[in-house]
Amino acid sequence: MPGAKAYGFRVGDNAERLCEFVISSLAFTSKVPRTEDVGHDFLCSLAEREGNMFKAGPLFTVQAKNKRERIIFGKEYELKWITSQENPFFLCIANLSSLSVEFYTTWSLLIGIVHKSAKRIVLIPGSESDLYKAPETEEDLSEQRICLGKPILNISAKELADDEAVSKYATILRQWIDIDRENIINRYAGMYWIIGPTEYETNKPVPEQSKPIIVYLWSANNLEKCKINFGRSATALRVVLQAFLGNDKEKTLGPMIADLEQVLKSWHECLDPFAKDILRKQTGLDIK
Repeated sequence: MPGAKAYGFRVGDNAERLCEFVISSLAFTSKVPRTEDVGHDFLCSLAEREGNMFKAGPLFTVQAKNKRERIIFGKEYELKWITSQENPFFLCIANLSSLSVEFYTTWSLLIGIVHKSAKRIVLIPGSESDLYKAPETEEDLSEQRICLGKPILNISAKELADDEAVSKYATILRQWIDIDRENIINRYAGMYWIIGPTEYETNKPVPEQSKPIIVYLWSANNLEKCKINFGRSATALRVVLQAFLGNDKEKTLGPMIADLEQVLKSWHECLDPFAKDILRKQTGLDIK
């Protein structure tokens, strides 16, 4: 409107600017123009420092908010959008009073959406004291609640002058990007193994010994993809064993090699002509 602007819009704009300032210290960041904004506020590539250079790292997207509240997806196009993410998707919440930004990962979203299709999905960013909760879906599929747990990062603007702190936060963010990306890739490849940590601390690396959530979901509709994945994995295992062990050392695994080759022969229908050609050339295994 000429000469004025709604208070809420102004607060939201300032929160978005604060998020952009913090995120851009960790990543090459492109702001999505408001006319093109369909849910992602920023498209990012992690900036990984190498000497006096920053290299472009993995891609991820961000939605910025000015307060911690539930995010609801209920319309058909909203559900299709949130359940079809192809890059790690983070929620960033700006705190204007402390000039800080909380980062929330949405990796646990996959546990819910590949298990059940609800009519409404609610993302719930938690607090520092919240423990991770598994997705909850109503029996009538009316609603699915995804708890995002506590923030993975909580960064104040004043910390961004410290190169060491920025590097530490970028490294932690990289861990969470890798977790989400692996799950997304597996999903689209038809391998519904979803893995992520249940124990972590804000602003600290994902602990190596953290007990992970491991979810496997299956469906008869996934048979063809499973057969394709099996054929490729079994072919790769046989060829890599040949490369790793060599002809002499392979003899030490004679029975196991024989069993693997028998499986490949029994499931020859899972192998495409290229796989059979590779096996014949690299290992001498001729599968008709």
